[in-house]
Amino acid sequence: MLKRNLLPIITSLFLLGASLIIGKNAEDSLIRDLIIISAIAVDIKDENFLVTVQAINAPSVKDSASEKLGFILYQESGRTITEALQNIHKSFSRYLFMDDLEVILISEELAKKRGIEDVLNYLFLEQTISSNTMLFVSKEVSAYDILAMFTPFQKVSSKRIVDTIENIKDYSSFAIPVYPNRVKNFLLNYPVVNNVIPYISVAGDVQEGLKKENIESYQPKSKMEINGMSYFKKDRLMDFLSTEESQNLIFLMDNVREGAVEANCPEGPGYFSYHLKKAKTKYKVNWKGKTPEVSINIKTNGRITESNCSTNFEHPNMEIFRAQIKKQLEASITSLIQKSQEENLDYVGFGKEIYLSSPNNWRKIEGDWENIYPNTPFDINVDVSVTRSGDATSLD
Repeated sequence: MLKRNLLPIITSLFLLGASLIIGKNAEDSLIRDLIIISAIAVDIKDENFLVTVQAINAPSVKDSASEKLGFILYQESGRTITEALQNIHKSFSRYLFMDDLEVILISEELAKKRGIEDVLNYLFLEQTISSNTMLFVSKEVSAYDILAMFTPFQKVSSKRIVDTIENIKDYSSFAIPVYPNRVKNFLLNYPVVNNVIPYISVAGDVQEGLKKENIESYQPKSKMEINGMSYFKKDRLMDFLSTEESQNLIFLMDNVREGAVEANCPEGPGYFSYHLKKAKTKYKVNWKGKTPEVSINIKTNGRITESNCSTNFEHPNMEIFRAQIKKQLEASITSLIQKSQEENLDYVGFGKEIYLSSPNNWRKIEGDWENIYPNTPFDINVDVSVTRSGDATSLD
């Protein structure tokens, strides 16, 4: 009886062990036959595309203690991105596996001179590339330099980029991930809205960041940074927004999750920090004849986390701080909208909100939007709620 009960157990254990061994061998075989590409950088050289692929060094990534490089870069040029990738294939016999591609990085030079539409068309025609691949623009450095940098904590720079943008989206709200589908959709629907894409720059000496010694010291001499959003006219990169301007843009896009607003003290010198926990933006469009007027209402909820102001938070002083946050947010968001109107580039999304509110009225002004937008009247109201301020008080 005991033997009869043990037989199914032994059989199950045998089958489990066999499946693990077979699975491991199949995985190792697959890795040997493929090169997993985590990121692609696209630069421009002599009017051709200069394409760099970041190939994962799988054994090194698995062994976090290994001193081997976590990735290898392959670079070739071509009249098209496909031709450049075919030239890369000449260097080895393995298949470029791009199903796990996380990042497409386009250089500032390419985005300004040639635009990004060719890159987007390639992404849509290449069926192996996921729609979850994130788009970025490099600022003041080549896209290649960004991918080639040695970064702390992660052995692969593309992983560092993805983790950074996700962290900013969730906790700082001055940049958000952008995907090819969104960018292509906006291009097809121009001038309803212009594209904004996060940008990456390098703080410190770029050449030092390309050396392994960059991550062997307590204070790296060079590091990559995501400082905000870049903005476009059709498919051409126009310029970059500062971190504060980018946060104001995220407010207008109704994408603020969490973040901090630094404000001047209501009375006297100094600053205090307002930590956002929630924000909601709503639009209302009114029409005076053929002229749209845009009203923006923003509700925020948060707490004061730090202050070196001489004024404490005792009642009724909290109302003074609340009014100061309201004043500063309204002024800074107004400044961003006015800047976009002066440049006649509607990257703040007025056209989109007007279209959504009344498609029929939008079609009447769509052809003349470039003349209408710079003079479109708007007003902003920010409703600030301060839930608590901790125990912070002035030491003066």
